Amino acid sequence: MAKTIVSLQARLMREYYKYFSKYSKGKKPDRKVAWVTAFTPVEILEALNVYYYYPESYAAVIAASEKEQELFLASDGDGLTRDCCSYSCCYNGCLNLGEGPRGTPPKPDVLIATNNQCNTLPNWWNILAEKYDVPLIVLDYPGETTDREDALEYVTRQHWSLICEMEKLSDNTLDMKRLEMFIENGARSVAAWERVIDYLPKKDIKPTTLFDDINFLITARCKEETSEMYRLMEDDVLEKEDVDKSKIPVFWLGYPLWYHEDRYLSEYMQDFRIAGANYLTWWSLDYSGSNVFEKLFNAYNFTFLNLTQNSRNIKLTELIKRSGANCAIVLHNKSCKCDFVSARNVALPQAELEIDMIDRTYLDLETARNQIEILKETVCTS
Repeated sequence: MAKTIVSLQARLMREYYKYFSKYSKGKKPDRKVAWVTAFTPVEILEALNVYYYYPESYAAVIAASEKEQELFLASDGDGLTRDCCSYSCCYNGCLNLGEGPRGTPPKPDVLIATNNQCNTLPNWWNILAEKYDVPLIVLDYPGETTDREDALEYVTRQHWSLICEMEKLSDNTLDMKRLEMFIENGARSVAAWERVIDYLPKKDIKPTTLFDDINFLITARCKEETSEMYRLMEDDVLEKEDVDKSKIPVFWLGYPLWYHEDRYLSEYMQDFRIAGANYLTWWSLDYSGSNVFEKLFNAYNFTFLNLTQNSRNIKLTELIKRSGANCAIVLHNKSCKCDFVSARNVALPQAELEIDMIDRTYLDLETARNQIEILKETVCTS
């Protein structure tokens, strides 16, 4: 039977969710479980047969299922408030109520947090560590500001320490060839995904599809099926019509809106087409290097959100230029002020919206509509 995009996605999702309470029927995982932040070197966990789950990703699923508001309420007064990251509040409410669209994830044996995306995550993971009384491992990635050789040695020591801890936890011994295989799987997935999103400025691709399907690059980038699925997506994209050039090409700068059916404000953007989005490039990890530890270092030390502001500006300028966008919609995310990347160094008209990727009540829809309408008028009259 020929593999299809849908069958591969179904297989990946079935494997990921099989031990969530909605499906497990009380059956416990047959391996140890780690909860991880989005930019954790999960290749190591794959190689040691440790299951891993992403609380942030599940919070997005909850919002897409329109369940986030009741879970926010269940999180209040438990060390988190609505002012905190919406991912953390939403997920914590899910744990407190024991409810979610797919139930609750299997309880962790270990928590792994990194600082290469958001400095609030280690604090959230401290709360989870207290809640479940399990070990917490925090990986520190110094980014660009440290001498490269010193940073490589520093990060490699942490990766070796993680391996040792996971070997003890899993009672398995790391096979370097197996680790290399999962790194190569990740590299192939990234390459295939980048070929898909390269067509966004050229082909009539619904942005919703890309905003949803990048999830597999987050939760399953080390799986063989992921690169195969993206290869099939590329074939599918090639068959699509060319973009409607009568619509205004706009760059979406920030998170998708997980609570929105289309993941962006489609009802106010009939005259626009999204030609690029920086979120779609965040997991384009660079696995270059001469050995497994250099590859892991390059991939996780130089994530987009761990770069200096100047490097982000340069990358963002290149992305916008490649997209052909002549304006931008910029999201000032309530949950992620520290990760906000402005297009201020790009000479483009832009609408700046106060918004949140999870909490739909934070957005003033009338203000957003007016700002987008002003953007359209500015572009059309310039």
